[in-house]
Amino acid sequence: MNKATMWMLAGVAATAACQVWGADAAAQLDEKYRPALFKQFGDFVNVPDGLAQDKDGNIYMSAPNFVDKSYPAVIMKRCHKTGKWSIFATGLLHPDTKRAAPMGLEFGEDGNLYYCDNQYFFDKDYKSRIMRVVIGKNGEPLRIEPVVEGVKLANAARVRNGAVYFTDTFFDLPGKNLGGVYRVPMSAFKDGPARLLPKEQAANDPYCIGICENHVLAYRGDAAACDGMCFDKDGNIYTGNFGDGRFHVLKIRPDGSYEKPVVLFADPKVFPCCDGICYYAKKNWVIITDSERNAVRYWDIKAGKLGLLWENGDTDGADGLLDQPCEPMVWGDKLIVVNFDMTFPGLKNTRNDPVHTVSVINLPESSSGLFSFLKFW
Repeated sequence: MNKATMWMLAGVAATAACQVWGADAAAQLDEKYRPALFKQFGDFVNVPDGLAQDKDGNIYMSAPNFVDKSYPAVIMKRCHKTGKWSIFATGLLHPDTKRAAPMGLEFGEDGNLYYCDNQYFFDKDYKSRIMRVVIGKNGEPLRIEPVVEGVKLANAARVRNGAVYFTDTFFDLPGKNLGGVYRVPMSAFKDGPARLLPKEQAANDPYCIGICENHVLAYRGDAAACDGMCFDKDGNIYTGNFGDGRFHVLKIRPDGSYEKPVVLFADPKVFPCCDGICYYAKKNWVIITDSERNAVRYWDIKAGKLGLLWENGDTDGADGLLDQPCEPMVWGDKLIVVNFDMTFPGLKNTRNDPVHTVSVINLPESSSGLFSFLKFW
């Protein structure tokens, strides 16, 4: 091998390393957790977002399609038996904005699918809602109806013990950068949608169980507070701020109520952006997507420490690498990660690529390598 060839190969290797690793992650990454491509969509899914799965293992993914609004906002379904994707439902249009924007979603114990309808990008005046897709006996959507109204930016949704939990990312109060976690029992909307109090009264809203503050990072200027949300095995709630990465827990009390949010981690030099989160029971971890850094992190609950699973540079995601990851979901021994790929100031992702992808990562204490996930295709 001559010197010219050696220098060329070295340059290729250096370029690849810069694409995969951030400056603070190079020494920490394990190649067995390198993301692979799970699915690439056409423009009809130009902004994918939330994830859910039903009792049979079918995957559901919301697509608000904010970048190219000529396509309707939809909920996609991946059949567990065939691996094929199809449109499960088209989001219900808001009567005022004439738009739909499904984001976080989850199935309830009643068998219906609940999702956050984020109208904030169309109208900031309390137009967002929590929706219910009523599911038929054969798994088909029968109708979509609002169950909670008066939300600012409905983001993450969870369902537990006869109640719908969700995050509201912006309170839009002068001089404060607040967001909240809400719990609305299903009994509250049995005769029609429940309605939240205005944000000026959030502290007295019976449905508001936690308020979190965002400390705006100067280089991003993003005031977004509570974004993702999940429960651990004990029923404690975890949430984090999109704008500054502050990561919180709401501890559950013996009577089932919740204590005020407590900050578990607050260092934007390490972790500046908390998007979607999910619980990984096998390791007792909260898995976190960091949209700013193109990273997947985890909070080890027992150890009380933050860890890094993967991080890569700016990419279009065509090879499966992370491209502004927004939502993680544990699926067997895999982690499915949706790539939002919609630019915001200060993020590694610099453009809205024509490639729209979902990544898959082998989880710790599971089989790794190519053959372990080919069975899902």
